Amino acid sequence: MLRNILIVLAIIAYCLLANLLLHSKPGGDARVGYYYAFLVYGAAFVISTGFLAWSMNVNHCFDWLPTSFLRYRNWVVFVGWLAFVMTTFWSLEYHTKWIEGEFPQFMRWLALSKVYFWVPLLVFGTCLYLINGQRGTDFPPTWLKGAFTVSFSVSLLIGLVVFGKFGMLWIQKRIDVFQVKSAWKAGQQADYQKALDYINNYQDSTIAGLLKYVESGNDEQLRNNALAKIKTYPKNEEDLIAILTQKDLEKVYIYDDNTYYVYAYLDGNKVEHPEKFIQPIIYSLNVLSIRAEKDINDPFSRELGLLNIETVCRVLETQFKAYAKEFKPSMLKLQKALTTEAPERKYEPVRKRYVKTLNKFRSAVNNWLAANSK
Repeated sequence: MLRNILIVLAIIAYCLLANLLLHSKPGGDARVGYYYAFLVYGAAFVISTGFLAWSMNVNHCFDWLPTSFLRYRNWVVFVGWLAFVMTTFWSLEYHTKWIEGEFPQFMRWLALSKVYFWVPLLVFGTCLYLINGQRGTDFPPTWLKGAFTVSFSVSLLIGLVVFGKFGMLWIQKRIDVFQVKSAWKAGQQADYQKALDYINNYQDSTIAGLLKYVESGNDEQLRNNALAKIKTYPKNEEDLIAILTQKDLEKVYIYDDNTYYVYAYLDGNKVEHPEKFIQPIIYSLNVLSIRAEKDINDPFSRELGLLNIETVCRVLETQFKAYAKEFKPSMLKLQKALTTEAPERKYEPVRKRYVKTLNKFRSAVNNWLAANSK
């Protein structure tokens, strides 16, 4: 009884699936319903035929297979079911569709022969007989074995071709990904060598062009080479001060301003004359306040993170702790600028990232002021 119910469900699922795929796809909003129906009918067909094949197998409906196959009966039934499912989907999809060169020409002939009709007819007819036929020494009859062999062979052939096609596509995709990665790595290596040559051959009059390599987290060799080159400049501190005190610094486009990298350099590289940096740092802190307030008030600006305020606070606390009193008024001004209420950013991910950066900077400034309250 169960097997008969399963085969009825499988036939109904097939009919619904065939009725859907044998008609042209609708356009507009109706296409969403089309694909939803395809998922439902397709899943019903796969599940019902899968349970049908399993139920027939455990109830010895395939014990008549040749002795050489009986040892692997479970695998034969599974492969047969999988090939039948693949054949059904492929034949329904390609009953009119054909892309030249996509499949061998004989697959086109099979599609035109309405294989989507006669293979399921043979399979379901064979299954009905195997479930309900009277078993005896001559069971099943020769005609049924022939029908089963034909449907199994055609399904297996189509299944192997389709599987092979998707296998080749998967392999080609892996090859393409590998080639892209190889090209990317080659490009990265070329850029790395270019940067290394740039540092090693650097001969500008100031260290400004080297500072972009000294930030923590950069490639260690590039960073060490840049730091070593900077040390060869006897006036490297004067160069740092010149960047911090650039005239009208708040008007300089932030991506053209090396202040970010000056603090990245000072974060871990002690200077010999810290007292010379007091006024330049005060000036840069005031510029930071102007930039921070302007960026926060502009709902379309995303440059707050480039101010590097966490690093600034760390540099003041580690290298210039003795001059905290001189920096405090400017830090209070920066604190006030950061307390500005930021307008909502349009996109949620951007808004969350911006608020997170703003809170991080507020915390850094507040912690510095708390540690230097006296």
